[in-house]
Amino acid sequence: MGIALTDDHRELAEVARAFLTSQKARWAARSLLDATVETRPPFWQNMVELGWLGLHIDEEHGGSGYGLPELVVVIEELGRALAPGPFVPTVIASAVIAREGTTEQKARLLPGLIDGTVSAGVGLDGSVRVADGVADGDAGIVLGAGLAELLLVSAGDDVLVLPRERAGVSVEVPKNLDPTRRCGRVHLCDVAVTADDILPRARDSALARARTLLAAEAVGGAADCVDAAVAYAKVRQQFGRTIATFQAVKHHCANMLVAAESAIAAVWDAARAVGADEQQFRLAAAVAAALAFPAYTRNAELNIQVHGGIGFTWEHDAHLHLRRALVSAALLGGDAPADDVFELTAAGVTRENSLDLPAEAEELRTQIRADAAEIAHLDPKAQLDKLIETGYVMPHWPKPWGRAANAVEQLVIDEEFREAGVKRPDYSITGWVILTLIQHGTPWQVERFVAKALRQEEIWCQLFSEPEAGSDAASVKTRATRVDGGWKINGQKVWTSGAQYCARGLATVRTDPDAPKHAGITTVIIDMKAPGVEVRPLRQITGGSEFNEVFFNDVFVPDEDVVGAPNSGWTVARATLGNERVSIGGSGSLYQGLAAHLVQLTQQRADQLAGARIRVGTYLAEENALRLLNLRRAARSVEGAGPGPEGNVTKLKLAEHMVEGAAIAAALLGPEVALVDGPGAMAGRMVMGARGMAIAGGTSEVTRNQIAERILGMPRDPLLN
Repeated sequence: MGIALTDDHRELAEVARAFLTSQKARWAARSLLDATVETRPPFWQNMVELGWLGLHIDEEHGGSGYGLPELVVVIEELGRALAPGPFVPTVIASAVIAREGTTEQKARLLPGLIDGTVSAGVGLDGSVRVADGVADGDAGIVLGAGLAELLLVSAGDDVLVLPRERAGVSVEVPKNLDPTRRCGRVHLCDVAVTADDILPRARDSALARARTLLAAEAVGGAADCVDAAVAYAKVRQQFGRTIATFQAVKHHCANMLVAAESAIAAVWDAARAVGADEQQFRLAAAVAAALAFPAYTRNAELNIQVHGGIGFTWEHDAHLHLRRALVSAALLGGDAPADDVFELTAAGVTRENSLDLPAEAEELRTQIRADAAEIAHLDPKAQLDKLIETGYVMPHWPKPWGRAANAVEQLVIDEEFREAGVKRPDYSITGWVILTLIQHGTPWQVERFVAKALRQEEIWCQLFSEPEAGSDAASVKTRATRVDGGWKINGQKVWTSGAQYCARGLATVRTDPDAPKHAGITTVIIDMKAPGVEVRPLRQITGGSEFNEVFFNDVFVPDEDVVGAPNSGWTVARATLGNERVSIGGSGSLYQGLAAHLVQLTQQRADQLAGARIRVGTYLAEENALRLLNLRRAARSVEGAGPGPEGNVTKLKLAEHMVEGAAIAAALLGPEVALVDGPGAMAGRMVMGARGMAIAGGTSEVTRNQIAERILGMPRDPLLN
């Protein structure tokens, strides 16, 4: 996938990719590996003519009048292609000047940056000082210094914009780790400067724009590493089969995709945030940098690993990505982005969710707002009745139980009901099961069960997992034998959440033991109080008993309680599993408020954990990524862009995120975790409980297989077919 979601952005990405392919951008990069002198790429003027250098600049200054969202789409494609040249540092400079420059500075500097006659270098980590109109000091390592005619360098909180030929400016360009876009050391000695050369208090703004744009290139590179690794794994033969069938390789590729998609979501949001509050933009840019540069570096490393020996050769392109990734991370990565995420979050800066909804949203909003206001004034019982009557209780469900609401209507309903203070019930597993009944059940089943469930008169459980069939939900051994008027059920289910409280459950049973694994399964409704049903709570490591074993001993299920046709139950079960995935993947952290708690703990007890601010800042960046993956999922629905990878990606990330958050809390509380009656008690329970999230709903290992096979198209292990 990529940053682009809208039709216009996807078209722009396709044009950019086709152009860079036709211009042999990667070959141009390779040609610079051993070159003694860096030159602009041969397609530089063509990019100028396409208007890419001015995509984000107002038309009054010669630009196209778009913004960073369009620019990052193009830069992502440059990153995929490993395009050489000074494009990224040049557009960073023009973005900063467009934001922070005076009218005179914009008029003087932007035209050359847009028409390609002036290239820029950017360095924001030096120690330059300005006093009495003179600048002195080390400007640090400057990105793009090899070809730069204009230098954008920091001086305290300010930014200097200096021509390279200014007296006292020294630029040294030794051999570079990434020769395709060369950095250099810049030093200023008695350089005369005036107000025309200074962007006052612009460093933070410049840093946010530099992070966003260089991170866009990084996610393009990270995504290309995923594509390259998967493509190679599908054809490379080892031990008589392609290495794409090896679980270890699949997990590498799945992890690469998860890292790339998380970073893509963050860069997408940072580009959108540029028009919001400046502090929100700086937070979003820090999140993007905290995720994108490590993702690119790790994906470049794993791409080489998957390629094996061939990936370690000079002739292969894999090392070009690693070179670019290492340099980008060295210049704008490291611990600083995560530290800034922590600092901004601790200061109360938050990034608000927002989507651009089409005109139809406002047409819907008036009536939905009125309905929400009416329901808000009812007592709780009457509220629930009205929600069910109107379909607002589950808007995406088909009528008459829901409203068959599309994505736009659902989002408007969420906004207006939240604003009105109307809280709709969370049915959890009952909701997954009842939607499955609506989709696959008979009219009689729908009439008997749906209304009761919506009124919360009956709670349902899901009876799929078995002792030898946990994540492998098709390995069902619970037997159903045909008897007069129905079926006799014998067997055992396990890990059944809430079974001790449930009136009914949806169970998979094997009705044809001679059929293939995914055939011969039937889905049935179990009366949990029926004779022969035994529920035994399982005490978990936390001490609680949310899970259960359920035993069936000659349990009779009438034909009227079979959901779907006999022996076609896997289709029904897949619907339920799909509903579960959406719910789990779309939910936030089960530890509500943990992020804020970690910030507070770090401020109070940072001495308990080395690098606490950085680790918590990284956790906060990942928390934002989870939110943004869900937001992009909604955006896809609004745009009609089709399904994306966010569901399984979010499921996997959420489990690991909870484990990390609990571990940080425990580390910060230190010895207090040993006791269960003090401040460390919750942290200890969280660490114990979080481990279950990497198991429940399908283990993280199985989720990685699903990402590899269903999203990346890698083949199943032939031994399992």
